[in-house]
Amino acid sequence: MFKIMAPAKINLSLEVLGKRPDGYHNIKSVVQTIGLADELDFSPAAELDFSADMPGWDGEKSLISRAARLLKSRYDIDAGARVRLKKRIPLMSGLGGDSSCAAAALKGFNRLWRLGIGKGQLMEIGAELGSDVPFFFFGGTALIEGRGELVTPLGPYPAGWAVIVIPRVDAEGDKTGWLYGNLNAKDFSDGSRTEELVEALVQNQPVEPALLGNAFDRVTTLVWPEIQECRWQMLKAGAIRVYLSGAGPALYSLHRNKAEADKVFRVLRHGGVEVYLAGVGGLRMTREREVSSLSLRELPQ
Repeated sequence: MFKIMAPAKINLSLEVLGKRPDGYHNIKSVVQTIGLADELDFSPAAELDFSADMPGWDGEKSLISRAARLLKSRYDIDAGARVRLKKRIPLMSGLGGDSSCAAAALKGFNRLWRLGIGKGQLMEIGAELGSDVPFFFFGGTALIEGRGELVTPLGPYPAGWAVIVIPRVDAEGDKTGWLYGNLNAKDFSDGSRTEELVEALVQNQPVEPALLGNAFDRVTTLVWPEIQECRWQMLKAGAIRVYLSGAGPALYSLHRNKAEADKVFRVLRHGGVEVYLAGVGGLRMTREREVSSLSLRELPQ
């Protein structure tokens, strides 16, 4: 038996550049893993057996089970696996929990079944499962482009803390696809803001708050009016700026000082809000990750 952690992420910036001929959208986003994480316990079994300690989690719909079936089919695997998931990342929140678990599952099954698949190939398989999956083979801070499957590691975002709030909204179904479908030309941009953020991180310069933002801000507020109320709650609790992660509904504020973050966290928790406190940034990329990024960029778009 062994364990693999699957961290959540936040989108520091997320720009949608426009719709592609294949129906997907090109994006440019700086993504950051955070201290909030799921934990996957792997052990041998005759069949596939998945379970989690969070109500509402469906193993058959999870990318964990899809990862297992894909590997078993591709490599003609007869063995099973038992995966026990300690679920800490909220479902359907915009924090990347399912994609992160998919990356962890691919690594775990590769080890459990002794497949010997290299990291670059695992990332290619991950891209088949979902556009966000390859990023989680990196962690830390990275630029993602294309549909999200092109990953370039960056210098670390300044270490700090994130206060994360999960608004109580109905986020079931194909949330991300529906939100993408309701973007219009005014929501699209040229990626220059994200490029400025990347340049600041590469040059180890201070990050201006204006460089952070999310193309889904307008449409999520229209779909889920509750998000705006949660923004106000966070501001009243002491947050200076509030940002949306991914396609939402998760909101977060960033704090360099843990005492300040903890104060905001405690005020929101006392008010009955679903809120999390997690470390952010300060992670360095390795040469191995840079090489893996280059191999992934060779994938057809």
